[in-house]
Amino acid sequence: MMKKIIAILLLIFSNNCFAQTVNEKFDKLDLSENFDTSSGMWTFLANNENLFLVQDGEYILNRKTTVSPFAVMANYNYEAQAYKMVVSMKIEKSIDESGSIGIIFMAQDDGKGGFLFEINKAGLYRLRQITGGSYKYLTGDSKTGGWIKTNFTNPLNVYNLVEIKTANRKYDISLNNQYLMSFEEIAYKTGKFGVIIGPGSKGKIDFLYLFSSSKFAEAESTTEQGKPQDNPNTQSKENSPDIIALAESIIKLKTQINKLQAENDDLKKTIDAIRSADDESEEQKKNFEKTIKQLEKDNARKDAAYDSLLRVNQGLIKYKDMVAGNENSDLIITLSKNLKSEKEKTQLLNDSIASLKAELQKAKTKPAPKPNGTTHTTPPTPKQNTEFTLPKEN
Repeated sequence: MMKKIIAILLLIFSNNCFAQTVNEKFDKLDLSENFDTSSGMWTFLANNENLFLVQDGEYILNRKTTVSPFAVMANYNYEAQAYKMVVSMKIEKSIDESGSIGIIFMAQDDGKGGFLFEINKAGLYRLRQITGGSYKYLTGDSKTGGWIKTNFTNPLNVYNLVEIKTANRKYDISLNNQYLMSFEEIAYKTGKFGVIIGPGSKGKIDFLYLFSSSKFAEAESTTEQGKPQDNPNTQSKENSPDIIALAESIIKLKTQINKLQAENDDLKKTIDAIRSADDESEEQKKNFEKTIKQLEKDNARKDAAYDSLLRVNQGLIKYKDMVAGNENSDLIITLSKNLKSEKEKTQLLNDSIASLKAELQKAKTKPAPKPNGTTHTTPPTPKQNTEFTLPKEN
């Protein structure tokens, strides 16, 4: 009997250790960066070591040198003490074993504090803290460089969705909608944010959203005299639940589009592989048939998820009535346009996948000869210092 009680207590203790610690309601949209235009928030570089630019709705980070990683801080003064950051990022390729991409958050002005959450080309992740001019590993150890294994990362060249939540100096991190870890650190009240690209690595950021808590925002914006003080960096003084729902829908659609794009690319590679083959065994044909059936099932699930999102968005039609005379009209119009654009991209990708599967079926039954060739808008802010010096690698 005593053993059973001990086992139950250990189970309860274990569950509590791995429970999320941030339970705030983040009901204000402070930033929606979709990299549709150059807002002046991010550094542009073109030299022998780096190529950083905003292009086609993505922030492209190409670290050419293999000597060290490189950090880019956002030109955005964010003072929220409780917030949720949602970022979509991926590694395209790396010529270095240390190839990685990551997010910097709670970075301090003196460059001697902050956190770095990174994923590498092997599908591992790590969390480090900058302290005393060096790195402190919050995951793993010095032997592994802080890297630890997880089943939640996506393969190379596929976007990963990272969510970081903080309140009361507690932090929760999720990866691809899966809870990953929690930790506490009392040293920082607020901090800057940015991105880090590993040596010899090429990666991209698809979007970055910031949500804050009204409860904390009211306390932050109150002066000693008790008068509210506006934060010039927020996109609107008040966010209705509908605006938050719209932003969340855009995030879901963009994430779905990234998955569809990855599937689209895989289909193209499969078709090229079939076309380049001289012979095709019966076993290979069976495998291709299984692949097609699985793709059809996956596509049906994606269509169901897409229809569900459309039903949610139908409830947001009342935006048309809200826009007239509403102080949030600019934000509503921008988010609505983004939502429409993402839905159109999703439909195009679905059509492309259907076309590719038809072509795959045709190529499977009649192989083709070998080919001859190889085959946020974000409000601009005053320019500030975005330099951030990383400590030397341990």
